[in-house]
Amino acid sequence: MYIVLNGKKFEIHKKDTIHHLLKKFDIKSSKVAIEVNKVVIPREKYRNFKLSEKDRVEIVTFIGGG
Repeated sequence: MYIVLNGKKFEIHKKDTIHHLLKKFDIKSSKVAIEVNKVVIPREKYRNFKLSEKDRVEIVTFIGGG
């Protein structure tokens, strides 16, 4: 199956969760905000939130500065 991640199509496994997606791309969950189909997903749900065919996922990374 596939999802659209930050505007690009990606193949994923049927049972993948947000946690799996972050692990696959080596992204720390404490440094991002994630939206699935225009709904912000709370960090505590990443491990169990299963992705579905054609989901539109946006991952925004926090960058510090001053």
